[in-house]
Amino acid sequence: MQSRIELVVLDMDGTIYGRKIAGGFSPRVRRAIAAVQEAGTPVTVATGRIFDFVRAVAPDLGITLPVITAQGAVIGDPVSGEVLYEALIGREAALRVASWADGEARTTVFYLNRSGARTRLVQNAPGAGNGSSGWEGWDSAAYDHWFGSPREICESLAEVVSEPGARPLKFITVNDHTLEPDQTGALQQRFGGGVHMSRSHRYLVEGTAPTANKGHGLLWLTERLGIDPERVLAIGDNENDLPMLREAGLAVCMGQAEAVVRAESDWVAPTLEEDGAAVALERFVLA
Repeated sequence: MQSRIELVVLDMDGTIYGRKIAGGFSPRVRRAIAAVQEAGTPVTVATGRIFDFVRAVAPDLGITLPVITAQGAVIGDPVSGEVLYEALIGREAALRVASWADGEARTTVFYLNRSGARTRLVQNAPGAGNGSSGWEGWDSAAYDHWFGSPREICESLAEVVSEPGARPLKFITVNDHTLEPDQTGALQQRFGGGVHMSRSHRYLVEGTAPTANKGHGLLWLTERLGIDPERVLAIGDNENDLPMLREAGLAVCMGQAEAVVRAESDWVAPTLEEDGAAVALERFVLA
């Protein structure tokens, strides 16, 4: 690793953003991100969340660099709203996934890109029978947090994906690997090379276009900015962050990360609740 960090790339959920944190970002994390930027080191995010969401929160963090969103499927300018890079799931692959989801008792959401960088969220029909909007029976706020809102509820995802002009960006399906086997590998095998599967949370597995991942996004951005990836500090917490951590010169994972992520990290920060991302920024950039 070369000595000076020239770019910081931060995952969001589980790294700097949390459902149980007031406002999503803790005061210490906000201060650390602001201090890093004031010191002259640019900061951006690489997240599974869609571009619409990231544009809404970027001003709070002072982020003006292109942001890597939807697991790397969309890279966009958070200020102008311009989409700079986009990788969509092919029609045939998307239909295979949608047909599978229609036959599964498993909540699945498709994200379809519209013009103007707006994304349509479509979820398969509820089945919990208790007023919940998913089979797991979570409260509505949980679904809104993990998937985003507003979402359209439909009985057939295949019909939606088959509509003329449908542009599938990614999909998320629920798979709590603490309660059942991890489905990431099985779904990758089922859907083949038409999609790239990754685990983004203990509850969630996501699928994108084969070329869409955070590592590709990091390399795209560093080439655009003229920065050596060896001078990048990347911080993440889950398996979907591995492509990004592998490309960065300095890879940091959060304290709650699984062993597979820890094994490919140069340093393990404290947990999200302990403001681990801020600790890492203070140690490697602000010290």
